[in-house]
Amino acid sequence: MLKKKSKVIQTWFGGQHIYVQLNHGNWINALINKIQFDTLYLRPFATPTVLNRFGMPVIDTVFYGVMHVAVNNLHAFPKNETLPYVKNGFMLQLGGGGYLLLNLINTLSNNEPVFSNKNISKINIAAAVLAIGTIIHKTHKSDYIIGKKYQVEYISSKPSS
Repeated sequence: MLKKKSKVIQTWFGGQHIYVQLNHGNWINALINKIQFDTLYLRPFATPTVLNRFGMPVIDTVFYGVMHVAVNNLHAFPKNETLPYVKNGFMLQLGGGGYLLLNLINTLSNNEPVFSNKNISKINIAAAVLAIGTIIHKTHKSDYIIGKKYQVEYISSKPSS
C-alpha cells in the first residue's frame, strides 16, 4: 500500500495493474502476478499499435517475462488527478501568455504605443497571471515520490498464527 503518514492513498493486490517508476528512472506498466514479503512479481506489458491481416491498425498487448522488484526499488507512482492542466498551472500560462500576445498584436496593428497608460495595467495583469502559472507549474508535483512524505508498506493478507 502507498501511504502518506497514516493515510492510505492506494493499495494493490495480485492480479491488478500497476504503473510505477523504479529507482533507475524507468516507468513500468505491469500486471502484479503476486506480492510476497517485500517483493513484487511484475509482468510488464506494452500495447503497441500494429496492422492486422486486413491492413487496419489495431492495439495489441505484448507481455514480457516476470520481473522481481523489491519494494525499496520503487521510486514514484503517478497521481491520478482530475483536470491536471488546471492544477499544474498550464492554463494560467496559456491564458496570460495568449492575452499578452493578442494585446501586442492588436496594439501594434492599431499603431498605438504598447506601454501607454491605458494599456500598461492590462499588460501587468496578463504578466502576473503568466508568472503565477509558471510558479505553479514549476512547484507542482504530478507524482507520489517515495521518501519522507510517502511510504510503500507491505501488509500480509494471511492471518498470523
